[in-house]
Amino acid sequence: MNRTRSIALQAFTRMQELGVTPTPENYATWFAYYSGSNPELSAEVDRLDLSGMLTAENTARLHDDFLGMAQERRGLQDISMKIEEAMRSLIEQVNQVERGAQDYGNALNSLSGELNTHDTDSVNSLIAMVIGETERMALMNRDLEERLAQSASEISRLRTDLQTVRVEATTDGLTGLANRKAFDQDIQTQIEDAARQGYPLSLLILDIDHFKTFNDTHGHQTGDQVLRLVARTVQSVLPPHCTAARLGGEEFCVLAPRFPLGHACQIGESIRKAVGSKVLKNRKTGEALGLVTLSVGVATHVFGETSSQLIERADEALYLAKHTGRNRVCSQTDLRPSSLQAGA
Repeated sequence: MNRTRSIALQAFTRMQELGVTPTPENYATWFAYYSGSNPELSAEVDRLDLSGMLTAENTARLHDDFLGMAQERRGLQDISMKIEEAMRSLIEQVNQVERGAQDYGNALNSLSGELNTHDTDSVNSLIAMVIGETERMALMNRDLEERLAQSASEISRLRTDLQTVRVEATTDGLTGLANRKAFDQDIQTQIEDAARQGYPLSLLILDIDHFKTFNDTHGHQTGDQVLRLVARTVQSVLPPHCTAARLGGEEFCVLAPRFPLGHACQIGESIRKAVGSKVLKNRKTGEALGLVTLSVGVATHVFGETSSQLIERADEALYLAKHTGRNRVCSQTDLRPSSLQAGA
């Protein structure tokens, strides 16, 4: 009990320090962080803190990105259980008909053996029995057909639901981009493919400049409009094979397989210019709200390093872009010499 109180106090204190509204979702996020119950969430909080980007806006999305996954997993488990139940029911129906067919066959064999030993009246009675057994078997088959059709429809619906849950589990609900979970899976796959096939892999991390000020001035709904605008713009200028994701808050990323550092920086410039050319307007009043700018950090994977090391280097480049004027692209070659481990 004392430990629970201590964790709760730490959570409330940290939310006050960051100016985070103490909603149930935010409290659950910080309670999970200080309790250590969600290692992935803790790692992301530490990463944001280390890079100087642990703000109220960045942490406000952590609940959806990390704790929301538990709900998604429950959805997957629920659908999987329903599919399993439908399959068990289907197998039982088939087994019932199989048993009925065996009984029918046994009855026919028994009746055929008795035909030669009975008079006409007995034969007629036996024939009536055969007809009755045949009708019963036909009825059982019709019932099976109906049940099979119902089961097939139910399984098809559940498969659609399962695919929907899988898509939702890897999609950011606000922007439609891949979410952090999908990015974590994708970057690992891309690193393995790049190492196996020997091509470069670059990572761009993008952050909207002064997003907190924008939110405070114009409200969170307009802030969401900005996030959607940036997501659409990033998608519109990406070269083939590149994928974009929203890492959380106002932070986005792009994985650029087969693009060396110099070319990846050009992609970053294209994104920065495209976003900077958009004039944001209030949808209700038509009032111009100003321009949106991005800071971009770019790094290229070094053979043998982990995804965390690549992300950390791109983060350092982003941090440099933020602290040297914003609205610019910085790469690993702009960092201190100890970070220069990959060529352009």
